[in-house]
Amino acid sequence: MESNIKKRISELFPTLGAQSQKLAQHLLELGDRLSNKTIQELASECHVSTATVSRLAQQLGFANFSELKWSLAKDIKTKPTTHEISKQDTPIVIAKKTLEANIETLNGTFKQMNNQDLLYALNLIVNSKRLGFFGMGGSNIVALDAYHKFLRTPLTLVHNTEYHLALMEASRFNHHDCAIVISHTGDDTDTLDLAESLKQNKVPMIVITSFPNSPLADYGNVTFYSISEDSKFRSEALLSLTSQIAINDCLYMLTAQYFGKGAEDVLNNMHKTIFTKHSNHS
Repeated sequence: MESNIKKRISELFPTLGAQSQKLAQHLLELGDRLSNKTIQELASECHVSTATVSRLAQQLGFANFSELKWSLAKDIKTKPTTHEISKQDTPIVIAKKTLEANIETLNGTFKQMNNQDLLYALNLIVNSKRLGFFGMGGSNIVALDAYHKFLRTPLTLVHNTEYHLALMEASRFNHHDCAIVISHTGDDTDTLDLAESLKQNKVPMIVITSFPNSPLADYGNVTFYSISEDSKFRSEALLSLTSQIAINDCLYMLTAQYFGKGAEDVLNNMHKTIFTKHSNHS
């Protein structure tokens, strides 16, 4: 386990109750294996409630158990990645390493998810009068991709790639709406201005970021974390695009499942319109 988390546990240990001490001791014994545990599994192993697990995570300075796991996965000292590209690599080896890095990113992101957060996000989305997608730079690409996916649902959507127009859109949102705000670092000033405008209007926010201690993470009614790692030819931010898109995929599929036939009708009508256009020009 990362030494800073060990230090926090050691400092906090004398002030904990018997149940929390037992849980804290188990965390120390698990070390990096904690990242493979769900909150329910950990609670069961220690014969404590999930509320006790969540409370200990908060006492250690994390918003929730998922954030604790994320921090551990991010900070744990591991051996150098096996996915570094070298000059001697053949094209097929490069392809293999690239895809393996993406798979690890997706697996790491999945481990930070839980049923409660997904259901909460779904509830915000399906009950929104308007659903907006906001992101700057590379995250704007992710926001546009999400907008493109959610067009296949009955929801009313808002997205604009131009910052000032996006800021104007954000200023018109209210508590009946929902915003999905995406930023790898979570400290981009333009994105934070958008988030602040949404907050002032009491707009529920779903935040997607790679840094739980970032200013943006605090704006989220629910926050999802994209796991990524630097490599020689790809930055951490570039890899995080993979997991950010995957998180939006999950939210889209949950929404499509919720609407059922309503989503099917939208999709069928969309296919019909596109088919008619292509038929008229063939």
